[in-house]
Amino acid sequence: MNNNHFEQFSDLNVDFFENAKISLQDPLGLYLANDVEWIKLNQNWNSLKFPVVIGGKGQPILLLHGFDSSFLEFRRIYQSLKRNFQVIIPDLLGFGFTPRCATNEYNPAKIISYLIDLLKTLQITKNLKIIGASMGGSTALKLAFEIPESVDKIILLSPAGLFGEPKSIPFPLNQIGASFLGLPMVRKSLCRQAFAYPEKCVGEMEEQIASIHLGCKGWRNSLASFAKSGGFAGTQKYIQNIPIKTLCGENDRILGKKEIKNIRKIEKLNFVGLQNCGHLPHVDLPSLSCKIIQDYFLNISFHN
Repeated sequence: MNNNHFEQFSDLNVDFFENAKISLQDPLGLYLANDVEWIKLNQNWNSLKFPVVIGGKGQPILLLHGFDSSFLEFRRIYQSLKRNFQVIIPDLLGFGFTPRCATNEYNPAKIISYLIDLLKTLQITKNLKIIGASMGGSTALKLAFEIPESVDKIILLSPAGLFGEPKSIPFPLNQIGASFLGLPMVRKSLCRQAFAYPEKCVGEMEEQIASIHLGCKGWRNSLASFAKSGGFAGTQKYIQNIPIKTLCGENDRILGKKEIKNIRKIEKLNFVGLQNCGHLPHVDLPSLSCKIIQDYFLNISFHN
């Protein structure tokens, strides 16, 4: 495939995103989507453009979303954070609205390489704060391990993948699994499971945000490729001396009580349990999450 074909294939995602943006029911999601910039990366990524939310001024915060999600999951904390920081929210490689022709394989190593190239392109080399949600927590730890001189502090929101070993899902099970995750009833169930009180908190807006990126060209194949790689696992080994604070919902049905208990045991993670909160503190309790984030990132007394 030559460069023109790559660009044409990639433009399908740009067009899809523009149409999806217009259809967003959640005004906070639309506000966030309106700050998307398409950032062109180097030849490592076929010189394609990637969607990145960029807003606000100040020290940079990089927000990393979870598995099979998109930048839209940060819609409820974005406006508040951009008052004090330069907020950067990429879709992770192979997820969200990213072009699925950037590479032939999607795995943790490629995701980290992509983020490093993105930060270089944006000329962010110091004082970087990172927020990682769910799988984005493991991504944050591995990224900080690779570029420790650039990272100031980290906040993990219900981090997933800290324990265990990567488990590859071989073909054709990886393709079958990806197709299963695309079923409307499965999406609806997963969306509800992420909230502490789904009956009260989940409606059409939340379900749309959780699934809107599925129409991107190549969604299933990139998800299947990531599953085949084994994904992120055992990332606790990347914990360094960079200050970390970890927020977990006491009603998190996705991580579960055993996983949260193990997270709580790691002293360097500085665990904080949140009542009446599910797997997504930044969605379930955005005001409280924002206060904790801003206090931690702005208050120099937290440095040891």
